[in-house]
Amino acid sequence: MKLTAYSIMAALVLAGCSSSGTGSGMSVNLGLGGLIGDHVGLGTSVNIPIGSGNKVPQNGVRVLEEQTVTYFDAQGRTSDNAVKGGFRRQLISKRADNEYIVQDFYEDNNRKRTDPIVITRAKLMDFHAHPEDGTLTVYAYNGNIMQQQTYRQGRLVDAKY
Repeated sequence: MKLTAYSIMAALVLAGCSSSGTGSGMSVNLGLGGLIGDHVGLGTSVNIPIGSGNKVPQNGVRVLEEQTVTYFDAQGRTSDNAVKGGFRRQLISKRADNEYIVQDFYEDNNRKRTDPIVITRAKLMDFHAHPEDGTLTVYAYNGNIMQQQTYRQGRLVDAKY
C-alpha cells in the first residue's frame, strides 16, 4: 500500500499555480514534475502571460512589451524625459538584425502621431525617420491624417497632404 501511494505521488506532482506581476502585466506559472529518490525533484514550468502586457493594436501587430525608445520635444529634438507638447517613440518589436517597428505618439493626449513603421537602428533617435520601403502616415493632434508619404529604396515616390 505504501509503495502504491508513494508511486502515485512520485509519478507526477502538480507544483501549483502562482502569479507574478510586473508593472505591465501578470502571468500564471504552472509546474509539473516528478520525484526521483527521496529528496530530488525534477520538473518543468509553463509561463502563461495574462493581463495588460499583451495588446493588439488596430493594425494587427501584436505588442508583447511596449518600450519607449526616446522622447522628442515640440521641435523634434530628443529628450531624456516626457515633454509637454512633445512626442514619444515606442518600440513595438524588433525584426531582423537592424530593423525595428516603432510608432510615435503625442505625449499630451496619448494619441498616435504615426502608424507603425519599420526603421533601422540608426534612425531610432531621428524624429524625421521614415521607412526605407513603405508608407509613413502622420496624424494631426486631433487624430485626422495630416500626411502620407510613400518611400521606395529610401526615396520619396508619392506624397499626399
